[in-house]
Amino acid sequence: MRHAKQLIAGALAALLGMACPLQAGAQQPYPNKPIHVVFPYPTGSPIDAIGRLIADRAGKLLGQPLVFENRGGANGIVGTSYAARMAPDGYNIHLTTTSALLLNSYLRKDLPYEPLKSFTPITAVADLPVALMVSAKVPANTTREFVDYLKRNPGKLNFGNVGNGSFNHLLGEQFKAAAGVDMLQVPYQGAGQLSMELLGGRLDATILSVGSLLGQWKAGQIKVLAFMTPKRHPLHPDVPAITEDFPDFRPFGNWMGFVAPAGTPAPIVAKLADTFRVVLQQSDVRAKIEEQHWSVIGNSPETFAASLRNDTAILRAAVDMAGVKPE
Repeated sequence: MRHAKQLIAGALAALLGMACPLQAGAQQPYPNKPIHVVFPYPTGSPIDAIGRLIADRAGKLLGQPLVFENRGGANGIVGTSYAARMAPDGYNIHLTTTSALLLNSYLRKDLPYEPLKSFTPITAVADLPVALMVSAKVPANTTREFVDYLKRNPGKLNFGNVGNGSFNHLLGEQFKAAAGVDMLQVPYQGAGQLSMELLGGRLDATILSVGSLLGQWKAGQIKVLAFMTPKRHPLHPDVPAITEDFPDFRPFGNWMGFVAPAGTPAPIVAKLADTFRVVLQQSDVRAKIEEQHWSVIGNSPETFAASLRNDTAILRAAVDMAGVKPE
């Protein structure tokens, strides 16, 4: 009997000894393997370059590489749909934009993801403020002067956008409603064509980022009247925000940020958010972002989630105002 007890005790000790390495393996600190980052647009864009820079720096801090993958197609829908199906284990995350994550839900029917349900916010990286700008031939130097001119010439000026339901189409409709003015919306094939028409004086007004037209702005070929933001742009503090003339104007954010598939553990989300915020405080990273006229954000998962809900409500109202129907 005594011998049997010794045998049982020995067997239990052996089993416990086998379990210890398994338990130790299960408790390895996160991350213990590379993290997959999906971006829903092709390579070569400023967002792609910024995302890769942040991923590289975050990988160095975490001790594991962040492996970047571009999955472009259908204005971000292909990559976003793929990201929504990834395992929520902390080793799959998604760099996205206002357009890909939120705006597509109002432009396309039967999307295979729901923006606020399919993903868990990590952090908003940066915002690209866009501005109300007019051709040099328009006799207005401020937003109020422009509104007064429009009211004296209803329906005579045109306003360019990059397509039905695009960010500048929706912001243009919001501006028209807030100011009580009328302009003809004219769609273009892209921002490049639109910019050329504005510089040539064939287009009267639009809403775009000033980054690509900075030289022309400084040369007086266009006039920047106001940023479509709640506060003044930190890189251009001399230009008013649209809310200074229209306090009730509610612009939606034009951001890029990291999210994870819904169900990703909260401690992992918090660790990723903290890591990205540290990266965004690095002076050379901030300089690279600001070179593209983006404003660095780096907020908490909770704050990013709240801003997503706010943007969703604003976009819903703007889409209804513009009469955009999903295709």
